[in-house]
Amino acid sequence: MSIWIVAVALLVVLALAGWGQGGIGAAFYFCGAILGALFGPMLGGLFHFVLPHLGVDDPLLTWLLAPICGFILVTVILTSIGMKISRQIEVRFKHKESELRHAMFQRLNTKLGILIGLMNGAVYFVLVSFVFYNIAYFTTQAAASNSQPLQIRLLNQLGADMSNASLGRVAAGVHTLPPSFYEISDLAGFLAQNPSAGPRFATYPGLTSLWQRDDMQPVVTDAVITNALAGGNSLNTVLDEAPLQDFLKNKPLRDLAMDTITTNIDDLKTYLKTGKSSKYADNIIGEWTYNINVTLAWWRLGQSRVPASEMMAIRQLWTKAYGQTAILATGDHQIFISNFPHFNEQPRQAPTIDEQNLKGDWSVDNGTNYTLHVTMNGEDKFMEATADALRMSAKDGRTLMIFDRAF
Repeated sequence: MSIWIVAVALLVVLALAGWGQGGIGAAFYFCGAILGALFGPMLGGLFHFVLPHLGVDDPLLTWLLAPICGFILVTVILTSIGMKISRQIEVRFKHKESELRHAMFQRLNTKLGILIGLMNGAVYFVLVSFVFYNIAYFTTQAAASNSQPLQIRLLNQLGADMSNASLGRVAAGVHTLPPSFYEISDLAGFLAQNPSAGPRFATYPGLTSLWQRDDMQPVVTDAVITNALAGGNSLNTVLDEAPLQDFLKNKPLRDLAMDTITTNIDDLKTYLKTGKSSKYADNIIGEWTYNINVTLAWWRLGQSRVPASEMMAIRQLWTKAYGQTAILATGDHQIFISNFPHFNEQPRQAPTIDEQNLKGDWSVDNGTNYTLHVTMNGEDKFMEATADALRMSAKDGRTLMIFDRAF
């Protein structure tokens, strides 16, 4: 029902505008609407640079307003030309033609203006439908709850009414947004409707290296953003978060994230549903936590004469040193080691421990055998590793470290 209220309102308003403009002015307004729809998006590229200087800092609002501003610019130019020509013709009939011909011209011009105004109303309804349909395509999936703000709920209602009235084809007939928009919208909708899939999105192998970037840390550590699915936060609340606003303004980072997601979109959807990735199937991929007990047991096999008291001290030291150590192997062959201990030996005292976060890469030797490469204290360090579904072992010379899969 709501979409038909919009349609009737547009027809009435623009018919009245046509009555006031006259046939000539309304005709130029009609041409402006058509040309604005064709060339507005291209001129919108200019407004992408202008709008931020005019105080529009929100990148999503800039994305929405830029083509609309291009459309308005073309329409204003054509309408101004039409009004000037209409005024000149009016002046000619008023001063150089008889009163009868002048009256006939005014009557014809007014009726023609109403007719063309109705055509303008139809054109604007189609254009407005395109805007509403594509925005609602996202909001009806990603923000469908009743806790959303009024404007979001109105958009959802308009989108539902358009679908019920089969007006989606009308909107699609005008133009379509890039396929990535619809793919991201479907993904957001799936996550919104299946909050339990959120942790899988965070652990998808194709994205884990993205989450480790320094410039992504404000986003991935923001409680409002990371708990958006579980907490049922409104779309406006999430979008208003400063880290997300900074992320959206950072075009290189935003493009990198979008490209990474769209490149992996099919495999990502499968992973969200099943927890398994066919694209990233190497056993080493995932996060691994240091298993102190098993590692210590292997070390103990080669140290048969260690007294129990010394063994207890070693266990306490290792627990302190390796308790938070973890390895993350990503789908793009990067490796991140967190809280890796560096022992500072001291005479007649227990060594002090400095924790380091290391970065590197991994490569496949054969089957389940891998080589881990990290940079430690400015030097390249290589470790041999093997991994299966549940456990990974990494060997640095004679030192063997054993890890259990976290995910």
